[in-house]
Amino acid sequence: MISLLILPLIVEIVYSTLKSFLFNDTPIWSFEVTIFLYGTFFMLGAAYCHMKKAHVAVEALAPYLSVKWRRRFAVFSEAVVLFVVLTLLVVSIPTAWRSTMMLERSTHQTPFNPHVWWYRWIIPISCLLLSYQSIRDMVGIITGRGTDKEREDALEEERSDVK
Repeated sequence: MISLLILPLIVEIVYSTLKSFLFNDTPIWSFEVTIFLYGTFFMLGAAYCHMKKAHVAVEALAPYLSVKWRRRFAVFSEAVVLFVVLTLLVVSIPTAWRSTMMLERSTHQTPFNPHVWWYRWIIPISCLLLSYQSIRDMVGIITGRGTDKEREDALEEERSDVK
């Protein structure tokens, strides 16, 4: 669902490029709209990827660790993610609130000059989603429920120990 946010971005870029190339006239709203669409796609996509476990993870150490140490490493990784996300959340909420109170407009000095206060809330919303997912994953790892992949790895290791 989040990946569908890329479609309006593609349409906007193609339209802007064609209009610029064919008519030598770029839409005045093109620059800001591209920023809004890509930023939203990126931030909400990060939260969605974390939920689906589709993010890039470094698996250099995991094969050499026991299940117990893999779980500890996974908790540490989630703690790092949580720290970064909560830091961003603490910084972004006051910024978004100030922006909303003054009905901030774009600082890019374009004739379009859109309101950006609503866009400032994308970061806190995404950080809330990421922190919720990170806490959920951490609790799952600690309680042993973990992810499907972790359960499969644990079962595989138990089978190899039995042999």
